[in-house]
Amino acid sequence: MEEEVCFEKDFILELPAQNTRPVFQAITSHLAVRTGIDPRIIFTELMNREALGSTGFGAGFALPHALVPNLASPAKVLATLRDAIEFNAPDDQPVDVFLAVIWPEDQQEGFLPALAKHCRIFRSRKLLAALRDARSETEALIVLATLAGKSEPAVTGPVITRCNLLHSVGQMEF
Repeated sequence: MEEEVCFEKDFILELPAQNTRPVFQAITSHLAVRTGIDPRIIFTELMNREALGSTGFGAGFALPHALVPNLASPAKVLATLRDAIEFNAPDDQPVDVFLAVIWPEDQQEGFLPALAKHCRIFRSRKLLAALRDARSETEALIVLATLAGKSEPAVTGPVITRCNLLHSVGQMEF
């Protein structure tokens, strides 16, 4: 599995959440511990990006992301929820799988290609369904190792449209 898809200990599984705030707080806490960046900075940057428009892609998946000052290297966390929450996704489906990515503000050159790669991987309905069923980090790692990057027919509709949108807004400041 390539580095961009490798998660090792970057999971939050079956997070109990009723709305967006506790999801982003859990994601932020995890990323703060992982990176040493003040959680308030990470939370603010993720929420500022979300204010520009929902990072929900459809099929129950969202890709919150932000450029973060003073971050040494990219970091991510994959979170699944016990119950899906409303997230203003383009297909109006609630979201229960979140892949949060933060990237060094001063190293933007690989940011959009990394997001695009994650879009391609996580648009797989088979992968998303298997992640929803994972009950441990080991199970989630097996799912990713087995299904990430495997080709299957693309999900039609908003998922692909939103992934392609990343390329068209690539020049925008996050």
